[in-house]
Amino acid sequence: MTSGPAEVFDLGYRGYEGERVGRAARRRAIWQDGVRISLGLGRGAGAKVAPWLLIGLALVPIVVLVVVSAFVDESAANPDDFELPSYAEYYDWAVVPLGLFAAVVAPLLLCPDRRDGVLALYAARPITPTDYVASRWTAFLTVTLAVAWLPEAVLFAWNALDASDPGEFLTDNWDVVPRFLAAGALVALVLTTLALVVSSFASRRAYAAVAMLAVVVIGGAVGGIAEDSFSGSLSDALTLANLTQAQVDAVHWIFGDELDRPLPGWASFVWLVALTAGLAIVLLRRTNRLVRG
Repeated sequence: MTSGPAEVFDLGYRGYEGERVGRAARRRAIWQDGVRISLGLGRGAGAKVAPWLLIGLALVPIVVLVVVSAFVDESAANPDDFELPSYAEYYDWAVVPLGLFAAVVAPLLLCPDRRDGVLALYAARPITPTDYVASRWTAFLTVTLAVAWLPEAVLFAWNALDASDPGEFLTDNWDVVPRFLAAGALVALVLTTLALVVSSFASRRAYAAVAMLAVVVIGGAVGGIAEDSFSGSLSDALTLANLTQAQVDAVHWIFGDELDRPLPGWASFVWLVALTAGLAIVLLRRTNRLVRG
């Protein structure tokens, strides 16, 4: 049996000739993708509603108050009748939209990847599970920090411009800047880490959002009952289950405010730092397990 003449077909195959990047560039790409997801960029209008609405709820009140203060200063007989909130008092309100932002938006960074099997694709490349989750975590933290810091920066800038001597104001109040940076960082770290840990247990965004809200609401109920109905060291410790109030107390402590609370502000601060560290360990272990199957 004889075969016909051999033929060679040119299929047009070409090897990859583009730039080959290292792990740092891959981490950066995952981070950039996470930031875009968090802000709804590159997606439909519906995907932008929730994040930007909640960002607006955190930012707009300060902007409105600053505008009102400007008009009061110009028109009122006694401008001291209207006072802007302090830097710490801003968080009395802001922790609510920031918490909702974390609950609604953070699951988008993990749940779709888990549901669609994308984690296995990441594992097939020279990206470790730690690379992946650290990039996602940093992406959401970046956005949350910006949302937490921007209103404080607006308030500080207005106070400096409104002062009779801006230079003297900056000299006397320079320490406000590291304080509001620390306060915003604490709130952002807690919410980012908690939201991503909760999201790591769900493959559906809605389930993760409900679970996150349940953790906050149930913890708030436990802490409130312990504070209002019981007394003693154990009940005082249980008040820390109210994470929203613990964040507020820790922020006031950072700014040096005295509060009439069952536990001092520093205790809330230490608790939140320890909780965040523990949640970070859980998040790393969960991601390793999910990526490696």
